[in-house]
Amino acid sequence: MIKVNLLGAPKAKKVKKASRVQSQLVAGITILVVLLLVAAYGWYWLNGRISTLTEEKTKKEKELALLKDKVKEVENLENLKKTLQEKVKIIDQLKKNQSGPVHLLDELAKDLPDRVWLVSLNEQNGNVDLDGKAMSNSEIVTFVSNLARTPMFSGIQLLESRAGTEANTEVFSFKIKFQYKPVV
Repeated sequence: MIKVNLLGAPKAKKVKKASRVQSQLVAGITILVVLLLVAAYGWYWLNGRISTLTEEKTKKEKELALLKDKVKEVENLENLKKTLQEKVKIIDQLKKNQSGPVHLLDELAKDLPDRVWLVSLNEQNGNVDLDGKAMSNSEIVTFVSNLARTPMFSGIQLLESRAGTEANTEVFSFKIKFQYKPVV
């Protein structure tokens, strides 16, 4: 009789199961290896990027330090320029102030009649106070008129005029106040 083995089919399932497990294991290992390769490449790429950025940062810090030095140098130059401008301004003001009293005295000398003389002169910020003496009141009036015709003088006021004697001679003392504006 011929014997037919009907139980052979289950053994084929075990082989198929084993080959299926084996192929899944190979696929899993392959995926794991690919993932490891991707992770290694990512790590390598990130390390390269980090070193590139670190070098770039170092360059930028050096540039920043150089620029800070330049900024400090520019600030120093600006401060020096400002100081020099202030000094020039002071020198110009001193020159202007230096010539001011000369012009004031020159104009007063031009306006002063022969028998009138000044005892004191005080000038502050363009305000002038004069004390003087004259031989007559008419000479004082002439002096005030001469001052009024001078364009540098304004607001002329004769504050007082007093008669007195000096060395047995009649002398008139006077006080005048006015503003002095030099013509530039």
